[in-house]
Parts: sequence; structure tokens; C-alpha cells
Amino acid sequence: MKRKIIIKRIALIFLGTIITLTILNWFKSSSYKEHKTNIYLPNPIADEKILITSAGQSTDTYIIKDIANELMLHNYFMPKAERVDLELVRSVVIVVGYSRIGEVINDTSYKDEIHRIERFIDSVEKLDMPIVMVYIGGKARRNSKTDYLLEIVGEASSFIISTHDGDYDEFISSISSKNNTPLSLVKDIQEIKAPFASLYR
Repeated sequence: MKRKIIIKRIALIFLGTIITLTILNWFKSSSYKEHKTNIYLPNPIADEKILITSAGQSTDTYIIKDIANELMLHNYFMPKAERVDLELVRSVVIVVGYSRIGEVINDTSYKDEIHRIERFIDSVEKLDMPIVMVYIGGKARRNSKTDYLLEIVGEASSFIISTHDGDYDEFISSISSKNNTPLSLVKDIQEIKAPFASLYR
């Protein structure tokens, strides 16, 4: 009888420990996500005359162009920007998101897009310009091709903006942490305006 009581107590202690650790991990995860949410910069990190381009040729690039225009930020919109397009600008925004339809419309391929982005980033870094990576494609546009583009652009970025659903598996958060790059996670596209504006004003 005493043995059963002892075993029962040990089992309860073990169960209590598991529950406690689970709660602590949940709070740790929540705190991490909260820390990454809605980061606004106290001082701008980039100048206007922004070049907005795409990595993957999704139509999300057009949405960011419209947001920049709404915020009255001086920008140039070039979905297939090359080194020569950097002459008149002071900062770069790269909107990531792979789209097969976008590739067809813009007469390119995934392989060509990778090569263009790699050359372009190399040119931007040589000019010491800040790169802002934006991802608003959500979970739906996340795939191996988009993820590779996120890694390429994320590694070279000075700031990253993404929607929460786009970082559902914390893949973008991991890129941010690995490269020590500030990340702002927002609820939806409309919430992008505030952190986006804080980069320039």
C-alpha cells in the first residue's frame, strides 16, 4: 500500500514538472514573438530615393510600391532591377515571393532570378546601401523557392519586415537571429506602414 502511495506521489511530481516546463516554454516563446512584433526604429536607417524591386516576381512588390506612394516616400519601382539602376537611389527594398506566373509575365526563370538577385545584392553591398527585405506572401507563398530567396536576401538585409503568418514556422525569425538583423512582425499588410515609415523618417 505504501509502495503504491510513493509511486503515485512520484508520478504526480513528474507530471507537475512536465506541466511547469511546458508553461515556461510557452511564456518564453510568447515573449520572443512579442519582442519581435512591431519594432519601430528610433532613428531612420535609410534615406529616401528608394529602389523597390522583387525577388521572385510576385505581385506583392506592387503592394509595397503602393504603400511607399501612400506614405509619400520617393521611390523607383523596378521589379527586375540591375546594378545600373542603383545610380540614382540611396536605399533598396526587396520584396520576396516566388511566382511562376510573375516569371512568365516578366520573361524570366527562377534560375535567372537567382542570378540577378545575387548580382544585384553584391552591387548594393559594394555601394554600402541598406537593404530592407519585405515578405507579405503569408504561409500560402512559402515554399522551397521562396525560402531560398528569403535566405539570400535576408543575409544581406539591414532590416526585415514580415507578416506573422509568413513566419508561422519562425523561419524568417531564424534568419533574423542568425544574422542579428532587426525584424518587425506585423499582423497584416496595413500594419506594415508604421515600421516601414520608421525606416526613413
